[in-house]
Amino acid sequence: MDPIIFPEGQDVIVKGDFKPRSITYPAGGVNNAAVASDAAIETSKQRHRYRANYAQPNSTATAETRALHVARLPGTVRDVQVGSIAKAVGDSTVTVDIRKNGTTILTGVVTLNSSNTNRVAVPGTLSGSVTVAANDLLEAVIAISAGTGTLPTGVFLSVEVDENGQ
Repeated sequence: MDPIIFPEGQDVIVKGDFKPRSITYPAGGVNNAAVASDAAIETSKQRHRYRANYAQPNSTATAETRALHVARLPGTVRDVQVGSIAKAVGDSTVTVDIRKNGTTILTGVVTLNSSNTNRVAVPGTLSGSVTVAANDLLEAVIAISAGTGTLPTGVFLSVEVDENGQ
């Protein structure tokens, strides 16, 4: 059977079922609006976004290593944000490193000091495209240097990870 050619730029309306053996969509041909809200798409065909958040109490920052997220599926770390409720005073600092299985994923630690702004997170710089595999552990390593000033209070952080469906 010869293919049916439709005039370019005109809509095609099909009454009844349309059952092609295969179909090829152009790039960008299917967008969010094209998917029904009750489409029941299997989770294996979706990307899952996790935000691992952690916050110390609103008291003087303390040094610690804290497990944040265990990857369930392969994926990519998208973003790291770090801040404090009250910034440091004088030469006191807190550094935050994010590690995957014990190895940093940042180009350098995020430093919280007197030049930061209260309650405003600063981004960490990822060391290239950071991927995770199933069972990889992401953790925060918080270090303090009291100096002669006052350490920040209420250190907080967020790590955003997209995991692929399987």
